[in-house]
Amino acid sequence: MSNSLDLYAKIEPLIGFYDEYETLYSSYLQLLYPLHVESVLDIGCGNGKLLKLFDENNFDSFGIDRSLEMIRRAKKLGVKAETIELGNIDKDSFDCALAVGDVLNYICDDELDKFFDEVKLVVKDEGYFLADINTQVGFEVADGVMVKEFEDKFLSIEANYESGILATDITLFEKKNKNYEKSSGQVLQYFHAKERFENLKSFRLVASSPISMFSDEDEKLLMLFQVI
Repeated sequence: MSNSLDLYAKIEPLIGFYDEYETLYSSYLQLLYPLHVESVLDIGCGNGKLLKLFDENNFDSFGIDRSLEMIRRAKKLGVKAETIELGNIDKDSFDCALAVGDVLNYICDDELDKFFDEVKLVVKDEGYFLADINTQVGFEVADGVMVKEFEDKFLSIEANYESGILATDITLFEKKNKNYEKSSGQVLQYFHAKERFENLKSFRLVASSPISMFSDEDEKLLMLFQVI
């Protein structure tokens, strides 16, 4: 997993999609404002751009991520972020927690309930959890091959969606002096239907709304939960 995280940190600036994610971030803000929360935990905060947006909108925000490189980038933006496991955060620390950018799709079905139990521990009584998941359309859009060539880098991403699992093979060649250095890895994502989240022990699903980022169809579903 750490190798895949390091590799994704390398290719994230090459993939881009920053404008599309700004659309997603705006959807989160629109949901947060009516909740009147003050403190927010961003689980899997990545490069920290959403945390920066929270800070600019007067939220007390903190991010965690397993990638040291992503945390380094986040801190360069001046936000609060650390490589801390969710289970090591103090109980009842935040009004709301978030898992943005299909974080839930990286968790297999057998681990979902444990994840939600850990989220509940760090969220205050009657607190909230916001997350988005990829729809079937989202996975179908991702299926295929992307190739990008730069002056000193060559990136190949091949994604195959089958039986509810998206397997993405990443290959990156980076020029080092006169030679090229190869890095490769695989990332798995799992399809979860909305119904999977309707009978959780830790949270109740309060609302959901579809989101389009890369096409005219709804590729993501944004969900709002409240602690039971």
